[in-house]
Amino acid sequence: MSYKRGDLVRFRHSGRLATVMRDEYSARFLDEQDREMIDHGMGHLAGSYGGAVDVCYVSGTIRKQINPVDIELVSRSEKP
Repeated sequence: MSYKRGDLVRFRHSGRLATVMRDEYSARFLDEQDREMIDHGMGHLAGSYGGAVDVCYVSGTIRKQINPVDIELVSRSEKP
C-alpha cells in the first residue's frame, strides 16, 4: 500500500495518530550492524532500501523517514 499526503495513520506499537506530510518516497534504512559496516569502510554494502513517509503527530511533532511497516492506514485522504 502506498501512503499519500494527508492520509491519517496509526503507529502499530504505540497507537499514536499522525498525518502523512508527503507522498511515499524511496529511502535507505540503517540499523546498528549497518552503522558498524560504515565505520569499517563498507558503507556501500550497508542498509536496505524501501518506501518511507514523513508524518506529523496530532500533537504537532514531526517525524521523518518512517518505515511503512510501522504504521497502518486509518483514513485515506480525500485529495486526488
